[in-house]
Amino acid sequence: MQNKKNTQKKVCLINLGCKVNKYENDCMASILNDAGFLVTLNHEPADYYVVNTCAVTNEGEKKSRQYIAKLSKLNPNAKIVVCGCASQNNPEQFKKPNVISIIGNEGKENILDLILNPQVKVYDIPLTYSKKLHTPFKTHTRAYIKVQDGCNNFCSYCLIPYLRGRSRSRELSEIIKEAEELSKNNHEIVLTGIDLSSFKIDGKLALGELVYALRNLPARIRLGSLEVNVITDEFMHYLIKTPNFCPQFHLSLQSGSNGVLKRMNRHYTSAEFLDKVNLIKTYFPFANITTDVIVGFSGETDEEFNETLETCEKAEFGDMHIFPYSKRAGTRAYNLEAPNGNIVKKRLKQLNDLKTKMTNEYYNKIKNQTFNLLIEEKEDEYLVGYTENYVKAYLKADLKTNQIVKVKLIKPLKDGMMAELI
Repeated sequence: MQNKKNTQKKVCLINLGCKVNKYENDCMASILNDAGFLVTLNHEPADYYVVNTCAVTNEGEKKSRQYIAKLSKLNPNAKIVVCGCASQNNPEQFKKPNVISIIGNEGKENILDLILNPQVKVYDIPLTYSKKLHTPFKTHTRAYIKVQDGCNNFCSYCLIPYLRGRSRSRELSEIIKEAEELSKNNHEIVLTGIDLSSFKIDGKLALGELVYALRNLPARIRLGSLEVNVITDEFMHYLIKTPNFCPQFHLSLQSGSNGVLKRMNRHYTSAEFLDKVNLIKTYFPFANITTDVIVGFSGETDEEFNETLETCEKAEFGDMHIFPYSKRAGTRAYNLEAPNGNIVKKRLKQLNDLKTKMTNEYYNKIKNQTFNLLIEEKEDEYLVGYTENYVKAYLKADLKTNQIVKVKLIKPLKDGMMAELI
């Protein structure tokens, strides 16, 4: 009898985008696995590659093009399927000899057909949540569940609402069913969406209710990126009553200057943002509050940048993702003048220096506190994983990976903290 594995075609799925792309990649992996393909989510030689692209910045789109060119060079016989935001934005840029199929953000549930019957087609974006893509590939530590798609915010620098469509939410019963299934194989579930904060039940904002509905799962629950509008007393009450909730809040700031925020079409002030940060700390004193900041947005003056520095310092972030502003054709801010490159580089350094300082201060704040560590891998003599507040921790112990243990964080390190077993 012929060995089935020897006859299987291998498919490598590559995610170049966000956590929503990651979830959709995992769902495509599940479809291909069920169809008999040998599936890998690691970057390795394969018969087919599925590249889920990103277009949040010019650099993200450029990286998507470069990655496909790299695959073609490394494996001239590779057959490549391209999907995601960059191909939604401009499918023509991916028409290369090795690329057999191109779609945008919709139609990923047809991945098997895209491999067996190549096509180039960008599907219309639906007005309601698509139920077609679900049941992600099983992992053993952390799983993602997509609960929402699209965005209504139309920030002046962002293309995503045009590429993902308007905000639409998944049915609560479907989310709970998938979460129950995933929690059998994963210790942590991350709820994600293009604009997670706009998740609704029966037309009302209900992210807190969703988290609370998952309170009895054996897996712990983590949230993806949030907008300030969702941080209310009602929301926090739901979270504090959810024992498996992970107190890490990635709260998008983008700028700490009211003038810049207005030009970005972000609907809050720096003072309102700081009020929300303080509200989180009232309920979760050791919460890890992280953020995104765009440096050098159109018209940003020295005074406005200094306002951003001041806002960030007051927020006491545990970490910041810092980006130079990237003009995107098709956005309202495209024709506005931005600071020159040297000024932006200087500001990036200042903000990165502040980031390092604030991260160290946060590590010292949580030093000697007890947390639950999800052990994910082994690096040399250390076990490595993340606590519920998403701090990377190193532990010396004779334990297996893929389990949660109680630890005390005892010493700050360059990229995390040393832990000891309780």
